[in-house]
Amino acid sequence: MRPLKLTLEGFYGVRDGMKRESITLDLEALPKGLIALVGPNGAGKTTIIDNLHPYPIMPSHASTLSVDAFSYWDHICGTSALKELEWEHDGIRYRSTFTFRKPGKTGKAEYYLAWYGSDGTWRPVTLPDGTVSDGKAATYNRCVEAINGSLETFFTSVFSAQNRRPLASYGAGEIKTLLAEMLGIEHLKTLSAKAGDVARILGRALDEIQSELVALAGKRQRKSELDRSVLAQGDALREARSQRDAMLEEAAKLTQERATFAAKASESATSEARLRELAVRGGELVRTLKAMSDDEQAASVRSQQRVTAINRTIATHQATLARKEAILGAAAKRDEVQLLIGREEAKLEPLQRLIAEREAKQVSHATLNAALSGMMTEGQTKAAHLETLNRQAAVVDQVPCVGHAMHAACPLLTQALQARSQADLQRVSVSELRTKYREKKAQADELAPVVAELAAKRGELTAVTNALSAARKTMQAATELAASKPLLDAAVSGLETANAELRTVAEESTARAARFESEKARVTTEMTRIHEESKQLAAVDVTAAIAETERKLVANREAVAAQDGRIEASIRSQTVLQAESNGLDVELARFSATQLRADRLSDEIAQWKLLAKGLGNDGVIALTIDDAGPALTDTVNRLLLACYGMRFTVEIRTQRALASGEMREGFEILVHDAEADSTKSVSVMSGGQKVWINECLTRGIALYLAQNTGQPYQTLFSDESDGPLDPQRKMQFMRMKREVLRQGGYQREFFISQTPDLVGEADALIDVEALAA
Repeated sequence: MRPLKLTLEGFYGVRDGMKRESITLDLEALPKGLIALVGPNGAGKTTIIDNLHPYPIMPSHASTLSVDAFSYWDHICGTSALKELEWEHDGIRYRSTFTFRKPGKTGKAEYYLAWYGSDGTWRPVTLPDGTVSDGKAATYNRCVEAINGSLETFFTSVFSAQNRRPLASYGAGEIKTLLAEMLGIEHLKTLSAKAGDVARILGRALDEIQSELVALAGKRQRKSELDRSVLAQGDALREARSQRDAMLEEAAKLTQERATFAAKASESATSEARLRELAVRGGELVRTLKAMSDDEQAASVRSQQRVTAINRTIATHQATLARKEAILGAAAKRDEVQLLIGREEAKLEPLQRLIAEREAKQVSHATLNAALSGMMTEGQTKAAHLETLNRQAAVVDQVPCVGHAMHAACPLLTQALQARSQADLQRVSVSELRTKYREKKAQADELAPVVAELAAKRGELTAVTNALSAARKTMQAATELAASKPLLDAAVSGLETANAELRTVAEESTARAARFESEKARVTTEMTRIHEESKQLAAVDVTAAIAETERKLVANREAVAAQDGRIEASIRSQTVLQAESNGLDVELARFSATQLRADRLSDEIAQWKLLAKGLGNDGVIALTIDDAGPALTDTVNRLLLACYGMRFTVEIRTQRALASGEMREGFEILVHDAEADSTKSVSVMSGGQKVWINECLTRGIALYLAQNTGQPYQTLFSDESDGPLDPQRKMQFMRMKREVLRQGGYQREFFISQTPDLVGEADALIDVEALAA
């Protein structure tokens, strides 16, 4: 694949990096060799190199190598965008056109692939299976991969994108798929899949046959059950016929007994009439006895109710008589209480009058005490003021201006003189206040004994009041009790009457019970006589025996009819079961043939599964990869030797040893370090060494593809792959690029690098910053 011309419109990388809405690069005139894309960070270099291939993906921005892991809409600005790439592969010129339109919230993308005919026209690519590039992503991807190989192989071997996944991190399954495509044995996987499909189709057919066998097995089980049921029905039929014969013999015996009893029936006509009379009389006696019992029970209940009522009356009269002494003494007690009330009421009025007088004197005493308290406070205040005035007046004899001319003008002396005159007045006032205090104090002391007697008089009044209240209650109770004296005579006469009535009831109950027992004994005796006579007459009566015999005959006929029905049902059931068993015999005749078909089909499925496994990843493909491993390893090591010297040697292992010693399919890249004399996995090497080894592996795969599989890739791509390398390794890295071009017969490699020395080694430059100008 060789890119010839690239046009980009509406991409963020072009607009932001080059300040342009579109850009067109004509790559056809560039020389062979190393082509460097140069420019500052963010100028759009990665946007250009990510679009120099026909696959609908920008690999530096895809999380995995899959079109499903990338969306162009994240890199498009505006309502429309275009990518158009003309490229050459295997001598044919192709044009990939991607158009994007997003007028609203949703967008539409179309992918077209056309080839340039000898007549100068572009035609849609059409695959041998009829697939035509019609603008859909699915058809475009099938067309591109049919022409240029799979996306995974392209970006693993010839295109080293930023953030690419190291080859050493690939799993065994991924490596097998990649190497299978590199070795051109991908068709074996298709054949393996087809063999697996055949095995699955045959498996569905086998499932149907197995279901048929399961059904036939169920029918075989049903056949065994039917045979057992037919035998059981035969046994049941023989037993039913035997039981019916026994019933018929019993019917013959019962018929003979019926004839014998009928001969005796004419002799017992008189006995039968007498038995009917006795039965009627016995029924009458039973009814009479029941009526007598019911009457006796009702009379007993009435007598008991009457006795209970009399006992309640007796209890009432006895309670009245029990209070006889209290009732007779109530009148005398009422008179005594009345005299007591009179005496207490006579004490009440003088006490109330005396308490009223004492309460008035108590008010006067309280008023005097309040006045004394006020006078004491006032006296203390005036005495303190008098003391102050005396101290001020004493200054008159102590001032130094006494007897001098300035005596009349001294303010201190003036104040002392005023205090002396006020002290005289204040002394008179204090004396008068003390006189008044003594008078009121004498009055208060005179009233104090009278006030002290008030509490005692009030207690005496309370005692008199309580005594009156208790006496009045006692008088009321005595009055009520005395009023019930007439009830004593009524209680005496009522008690005598109730006792007489109680004796009468007892005598009546005894007489009635005696009459009931006598009548009951008479009826019982007559019933016994009737029963004995009936037993004697029944000894010669055959009517009951005839009726019993006839009942047995009817039951026998019904049992014979039921047994005939069971016999007929058993015959029908046995016939149906036998018919079903015969039908199952016909169906089971093909069981062996069906089992043979299932066995043959199972063997066929096993062979197809073995073929699918043999042609799959774990079969021929694994063996082919194992064979290709040494060749690929040799290519990588020759590349390492030519560019980096003899220090590192790579070993690719496609099998790994288990703990049991068995070998299992796997993938591991080991690096032998001649300087350190050590061997370690590439995953534990330093960052720069990882880049170095990984690039050799990637380019080794590209060389293997170019030299052994005939894959006509003509161009390589790398985006800042030399980042972690030191200056010396970077120069060796450039030598490796030229060595790969030479060994693989590639025409160009487009690369991006921020190292000026490497850019200076390029055969041509594409200055992205100049494109922006």
